[in-house]
Amino acid sequence: MTSANRTFTLTPLATTLALAFTWSASVAQAQTSATAPEASATTTATASQAVTVVGTRAKGRTVFDSAVPVDRYSARDIEQAVAATGEVGSALQLLSPSINQPRVSASGAADSVRVVQLRGLAPDQVLVLVNGKRRHTNAVLDLEGIFQGSLPVDLNTLPASAIERIEVLRDGAGAQYGSDAIAGVINIVLKGGGTGGSASINVGANHTRFAPTGRTLTDGQSVQVAADQGITLANGGTVRFGAEALRKAGTNRAGASDAGWTSWNSTAADLALDGQVLFKSGDPAQRSANLFYTAEFPLDDVFSGYSFATLQRRNTEGAAFFRYPGDPNNVEAVYPNGYRPVTEGVVTDTAWVGGVRFLMGEWDADASLRLAQNRFNYGVSNSINASLGAASPTEFHLANFRAGQISMNLDASHATKLPGTNMPLNLAAGTEFLQESYRSEAGDSASWAAGSITSAPPGAQAGPGLRPVDAVGLSRDVLSAYLDAELDLTPALRVGAAVRHANYSDAGNATTGKLSTRFSVTPDWLLRGSVSTNFRAPALAQTGFRFATLNFNATGTGLQNNALLPARDPLAAAFGATPLKPETSRQLSLGTAWRNNSGSSLSVDAYRIEVDDRIVRTSDLQSDAVSAYLAARRRGNIQSVAFLTNAVDTTTEGVDVTVGQATKLMGGNLQLNAALNLTRTTIDQVRNQPAALAAIDPTLNLLGSDALLRITRGTPKQKLVLTAEWQGEAWAWSFRATHYGEVWAYSFDDQATQIDGAPAQALGDTWVVDAEVSRKMGSGWTVAVGANNLFNRYPTRTLNGSTYGGAFPYNFTDPTGLNGAYWYARANLRW
Repeated sequence: MTSANRTFTLTPLATTLALAFTWSASVAQAQTSATAPEASATTTATASQAVTVVGTRAKGRTVFDSAVPVDRYSARDIEQAVAATGEVGSALQLLSPSINQPRVSASGAADSVRVVQLRGLAPDQVLVLVNGKRRHTNAVLDLEGIFQGSLPVDLNTLPASAIERIEVLRDGAGAQYGSDAIAGVINIVLKGGGTGGSASINVGANHTRFAPTGRTLTDGQSVQVAADQGITLANGGTVRFGAEALRKAGTNRAGASDAGWTSWNSTAADLALDGQVLFKSGDPAQRSANLFYTAEFPLDDVFSGYSFATLQRRNTEGAAFFRYPGDPNNVEAVYPNGYRPVTEGVVTDTAWVGGVRFLMGEWDADASLRLAQNRFNYGVSNSINASLGAASPTEFHLANFRAGQISMNLDASHATKLPGTNMPLNLAAGTEFLQESYRSEAGDSASWAAGSITSAPPGAQAGPGLRPVDAVGLSRDVLSAYLDAELDLTPALRVGAAVRHANYSDAGNATTGKLSTRFSVTPDWLLRGSVSTNFRAPALAQTGFRFATLNFNATGTGLQNNALLPARDPLAAAFGATPLKPETSRQLSLGTAWRNNSGSSLSVDAYRIEVDDRIVRTSDLQSDAVSAYLAARRRGNIQSVAFLTNAVDTTTEGVDVTVGQATKLMGGNLQLNAALNLTRTTIDQVRNQPAALAAIDPTLNLLGSDALLRITRGTPKQKLVLTAEWQGEAWAWSFRATHYGEVWAYSFDDQATQIDGAPAQALGDTWVVDAEVSRKMGSGWTVAVGANNLFNRYPTRTLNGSTYGGAFPYNFTDPTGLNGAYWYARANLRW
């Protein structure tokens, strides 16, 4: 398998596996079953018997039997993890060594939309399914966070209480499920069934000794309530519906500020604030409400219907940088003591799926329709447009962003025998029509206006707002078809093949394929492997999004307006931008899995993922020559230009290891698990100096060392999760210790270590311990108390020159988290 630039070299074993395949086919959507057997832990021998619906089209495949590595997390796993975090994404970070979710802070819209990454790749390189159906992405392009330029799914729009289980396919799956599945697939299965129900309440707060200020802090107070109920209909159908609400206060882990360093003019009013905590670093305040339902109902002897939907409304309040009284972006008549803008995000997320399952001869068919939309309303309060003077409003609507999807799917599968033989053969085929849309809408006029005070920057602080001329409306159609086959050549040897062809109205055609095999050395020991090609088309927002942000200048000593432009914009083209191309990848995975009747289990899976034409955000291109060029183009209102570009080819290599042991102890069941992920990403090629940019300033590169550092070292190179869980008749306890490996973050400190040309500081390399004790109280009640980060661990202190005058003693890139210990209690009632 080749690309224009590189050859994907197959090992002798991979070549042998590939020759075993006689034809190609693919899977598009995983068949879901909301009532599949539950498991209490992922890596136990019991869990390995549980049926998986991701990674295969064949019915009845178990996690252990799969030709690709699949992790399975039960409702109980998720319930405990969510109690400690309040979010689905953060819960997955606690459970899976392959998943990380950095908790971005003081970074505009990134405060409101936090995303996960799998195997160290970008968040939009993992596909999310809900009940086997593609989940839509969020509407906010990451502008200021760690994964700048990405547009992934927001897992936190899903109600945690609605989830029956989560399956994580750790393997390239573009040929099976379509675009985005470069790193793998996360399939979230919602609760179903027509009997019983549950209700729960979780309360908690951070209580921590904060060394930078020498204070004991209590904040992040959280209350989360949820309930669901199943109903059996007269015709034998079932409906389950539920609701969930969360209210969570923000946290602040900022340090005391050196006013002489952080203020612009060091006026007397500025210096009077020296030594105070003026900035904010931590979690945003949040209020959210969720609704969901799932339904199954017979139509006649041949047809049965199903439907499910989720709805969320979420309000978040983040923080921007403090503005001192004497700064040019302040009006002292309005804010005599300075001000800290509050960034406000309102997410409205809706998704509805309806379908019919029926027999088509000997084939099981599924026809479905999916409607989905994510809307993000962006605003800021406690702010000002200093160019308007004292007449400026202090609250602004900055922009609206909306992403929508409509898809129609027809899938069919058939279990048969290979003609002329007794070999079991599972066939699947199908097609999908997908229509995507993206729209951005301008903010109010005061949010972007340039007033008469020319010495002050125009637009709302912590903005500016989106101008009408920068609003965009985009759409595209995608038509795809797939074939799939799994053949048992012998009782011990299974081979599979997949092929998918997709046509994008704006990105051309793509054909991807996958070959996989599983060989059972014994009934309890197997070898598995796969080789695949994958494809990710640029998201609509990536092709047309434009915005301006206020961020650090090149030296980290101040703030400036930076313009992010579409690659097709004439000004971006003048700096070397070219239309975005799809990302393509090739992946090789080899592994083994073993278990025994004594409750022991082991799996080891190695992988290599080559990605060409990765979409990344350029650095903020700025210099005296750039300023002169922008002034000549009458764009002197901005200090730098950035855009998205296919500038990088990378290779990611790693190993996943899981070990489990179940045993009896003190009249109960004890489960011990260890899960390890080792991953490393290297840069293979950087296309850094287009001729157009060189004509403006030959000293500039598209990508700075900071952007490359985030790709290669912005994720823990290792993550180890050790868990012990004991379940008795009434009492239960769990203990989890997580070791985060080394992460490097860009630093402005003169003493910082040079890593691949970037001044950087090593973070991570810490242990975080979580614990919980619970008791069944009878009549369906269970109560529990626990702690996340029990021993109040904090990241390594940021080097002094990179703290912004002491305001940010810790870097949010560190996976340890900024908030310290979080204590919680929960009560659950089931009937």
